[in-house]
Amino acid sequence: MNRSARPLFSSSMHLPSLRHAGLIAARVLMFAAWFGLSVWAAGVVFYNVWGGAVLVWLYVAAMACAFVFRRKRPVFWRASWGVLALLLAYYLCIPATNGKEWQPSWSRLPAVEINGNEIVVKDVRSFVYRTERDFDARYVTRRFDLDKLSTLDFAVSHWDGMEFVAHTMLSFGFEDGRHLALSVETRLPEGVEQGTIPGLYKQFNVIYILADEEDLFGLRTSYRKEDMYLYRINIGRENLKKAFLGFAEKINSLHERPRYYNTVTANCTTELVDTFKNYLGVRRWQWTPLFNGMCDQDAYDRGELLHLPGENFRELKKRSFLGHGGEGLDWAALRRRWEEGWRTDPSAPVKE
Repeated sequence: MNRSARPLFSSSMHLPSLRHAGLIAARVLMFAAWFGLSVWAAGVVFYNVWGGAVLVWLYVAAMACAFVFRRKRPVFWRASWGVLALLLAYYLCIPATNGKEWQPSWSRLPAVEINGNEIVVKDVRSFVYRTERDFDARYVTRRFDLDKLSTLDFAVSHWDGMEFVAHTMLSFGFEDGRHLALSVETRLPEGVEQGTIPGLYKQFNVIYILADEEDLFGLRTSYRKEDMYLYRINIGRENLKKAFLGFAEKINSLHERPRYYNTVTANCTTELVDTFKNYLGVRRWQWTPLFNGMCDQDAYDRGELLHLPGENFRELKKRSFLGHGGEGLDWAALRRRWEEGWRTDPSAPVKE
């Protein structure tokens, strides 16, 4: 007698176990989302609400009670999600303002006026330093010719020996030999210290500093003793003009529409990347926004940096090193030494 073979485990037997596994996975994901939002919300309360530290501990105590008293757990769970929703709404509604007392290094917002080919830059920072914290605060007005804008240099400055994190800056060069440096930084109110974690919670404004290189770059090489590298960006003149005008628009907008700095989404590198993308209409500027200490390597790999024929990145980086003040050279001497050693490959294509 022929008997049809039956599978040892039928598909119907699998369904309950699959549903159970799916339910467990959903609960795990829900808990992970709740935990992540709770940690983030704790920072919102701690940094933006009066008595925030006490409120955070009260919230932690309430959640601990929810795990102890099982019967009340659904109530605590729903209440927790409600609190998180309210905190998110509150956080999104915190406005940035220029109406604060700012520390001297960030006391003035620059402004850029474009009249035909004439560029008038007001409140260019031109501090004179004796030490990092002892300086004469000075702001000046500079005039440039847009048609004479010829080069764009990219600065990467490392501090405290950190290889994977750096501060990134730009310097616009003109045919008469002058430069206008740009740095996106935290605008610190009086009595406030900069920090990575506070930078996630709307504690600082973002500021675009326009300055003389002797101020912006010299401060880092001669007084902070940072390891700074300077590269020349591979960009044609028309795109260079577009980029400058794009930065000018963003700089001017901060007078009427101040914005918050954010350690992850609006920092010294992401602001540069976003401007190149938005105003050049291309997506070739892809420098690493977080661990930006390697962004020069990334830019080289993408063909964004000019270099000598056959020169690899290791050789280019060695040649681009400006030192950290150990040689006793001021910024002007470092810049001259860099310019003297700089040669570009005339056959290298310039990207438009």
